[in-house]
Amino acid sequence: MNTPAWFKPYFDRLSSMSLAIGLLVVLALASVIGTILLQNQVQTDYLRQFGPLWYNVFRSLGLFDMYHVGWFISLLGFLMLSLVVCLWRHTPRMIREMRKRKVIIKDKSLQQFHHLHHWVLKNTNFQQTLAIIQPNLRGWEKKIAEDDGKTYIRSDKGRWSKWGYILVHSAILVILVGGWTGSHYGFRGTMNVVEGGRDNTIGFVKGLGTSHLKMPFYIRCDDFFIDFYQTGMPKAFRSTLSIIDHGKVVVDHKAIIVNEPLIYKGVHIFQASFGDGGSDITLKLFRLDTGKVETIKTKVYDTWRDPKTGVSLELTNFSPYNVENMANPGEPRDFKDLGPAVEFILRGPGLKPVKIKSFMKPFTMKGQDRGNVMMVSMTGDSRDYEPFSPGLDFSNATDWKLYKNFVAVLKKQKGNKSKKANFLAFQAAMNHVFGNKIPDNFQDMGARVVQGMNNLSRVPWPFIPVLDDYNQVYYTGLELAQDPGMNVVWVGSAMLVIGLCIMFYMPHRKLWLVLKQNGTKVEVTMGGMTNRNVLGFEQEFNGILMKMEAAFAASPSTRSET
Repeated sequence: MNTPAWFKPYFDRLSSMSLAIGLLVVLALASVIGTILLQNQVQTDYLRQFGPLWYNVFRSLGLFDMYHVGWFISLLGFLMLSLVVCLWRHTPRMIREMRKRKVIIKDKSLQQFHHLHHWVLKNTNFQQTLAIIQPNLRGWEKKIAEDDGKTYIRSDKGRWSKWGYILVHSAILVILVGGWTGSHYGFRGTMNVVEGGRDNTIGFVKGLGTSHLKMPFYIRCDDFFIDFYQTGMPKAFRSTLSIIDHGKVVVDHKAIIVNEPLIYKGVHIFQASFGDGGSDITLKLFRLDTGKVETIKTKVYDTWRDPKTGVSLELTNFSPYNVENMANPGEPRDFKDLGPAVEFILRGPGLKPVKIKSFMKPFTMKGQDRGNVMMVSMTGDSRDYEPFSPGLDFSNATDWKLYKNFVAVLKKQKGNKSKKANFLAFQAAMNHVFGNKIPDNFQDMGARVVQGMNNLSRVPWPFIPVLDDYNQVYYTGLELAQDPGMNVVWVGSAMLVIGLCIMFYMPHRKLWLVLKQNGTKVEVTMGGMTNRNVLGFEQEFNGILMKMEAAFAASPSTRSET
């Protein structure tokens, strides 16, 4: 290949192995970072995880969307260019070398071979010697030439082995092209479909925002099933989907599970996650000022606002199972399901927003009713939940009735907070609620009411929201992906495997025999070389050498001198 003189140094450098290895190392390190650091997440999650300083550093380097950032694409393109130039420069020469084998070799070059042997055969001629040699070279590609009274026999095995080099370099180029094609012309996004609902839009993080892409078909979730371990962790979940294309059901009730996707028009539909799809929630509001109990109906992801106080409840999640380990440290695990719970953010005039997890069932320990329990996070983060016990069992109407009467009697005492006054007030409340029919568990109930008086008096909210009923609806979290470069990558991978097999298991072995007639004697020189697996070639060369020795010794017309 003719290259302008001024460009040759750059051309040589661009096609050099050192440059390609350097680019591969940099890309490999970048890919490691991209694997460890989750890509295309919500920016607020990155900011919370790394803090403002490192967030800005990583963001300026494009590490949050690294496979689409300019410097990574440039390195990828530069590596592809280096491979193209390398193939353009070396492939024609390698093909010529594989096709055209040089038979005649200089004596000086032959004498430098590590594997070399010499015979002098007496009372024979060239034809007889050739007849003895050729049967011992079966399986070798032979080519014969004559020059200056000598006959040269060149034998080869694996002479096409340089195709391994060509295939490996071409495979890397094909894989890079396939990856680039998938990155620029493919997509990967998520879609949440509620049970019984359908959708055709996926969302994905792009840069600092979220982008959406409409599919040419709708996905309907016909059913969703989930099973849990004893610990409360999901054991298995499955979606039953139908695909509607131009108003026609083309895939009907197809079940998918994790790692077993549904494929339609080249789009892989994976089962990725699940969550609440907007369950119907019924809450009871126990008002602390009036003592009234109100029932409201809302949905997860909706916000309910109290017209009386302006306090709002933004429902964020619902879970029918909440399994906790109730064992003390060092004791065997004791998992217990605390029952259904709803999470919401409570906001209001003059109130600091708090995140609350309200359980439906009262908490029991060793058969004793300890009343309802709530989890409260002052930061709004579920990881910062702290338990809060109102004290009362809100599922037991008598607890609230006794609490209301106790509060009413205390207000009539006009500030008298002595133990005797409190005892008389509680006794009056008990008489008002039960009369002469005191229940057997009045002591437990009384303990809960007293605890409620202590704890609820510190609550700044105008009411206590407690989960009363629900109708759960799941959504199935689907991941849709299309990679037009995937088949290209598979082709490149197959080429890479074949090329590596050729390079490592098909070394090019060369064998020369030089015959020279000298009167009644024939001088035979045999030399060999290989580009790989020297030990294996040495064994093969010695095997041929022993066959030759045996053949020469067995011939009645020849006698060798080594």
